[in-house]
Amino acid sequence: MATAEQRRRFGQALQRAREECGLSQRGLADALGVSQASVSQWLLGQTAPRPERVAALERVLRMEPSFLARLLGQVADDDRAAPASVSVTEAAEADPRLGSRERRILAAVYRELVHQRELDQAGSGPAADGGAASRA
Repeated sequence: MATAEQRRRFGQALQRAREECGLSQRGLADALGVSQASVSQWLLGQTAPRPERVAALERVLRMEPSFLARLLGQVADDDRAAPASVSVTEAAEADPRLGSRERRILAAVYRELVHQRELDQAGSGPAADGGAASRA
């Protein structure tokens, strides 16, 4: 059973990941086959999803496996030698030199870059590097 603090941290991480993927609450709910109310409760830290739903969230949001599960205490935080990956938005939030406007701009640019990369990969096979090889 997740504590209130674990649910709060989970909700914050879920919100950042959802925004980075450009998904609305409804879009995330549809991708998971759950109600928008469930997603809202997770984001607000009121409830926590079951472990199998957490794994599905990590897949849909293209997150490191078990990242969200560790926040909820569903998986032991194993102090691996490799540092945990940090999202662009998390890094921006942690940087005291940036204001809220700069953080929003950085997140928007990142989302657009990810979106363009996905379009490139879906549309052109070998040239999916966005033409970088021809410019090198």
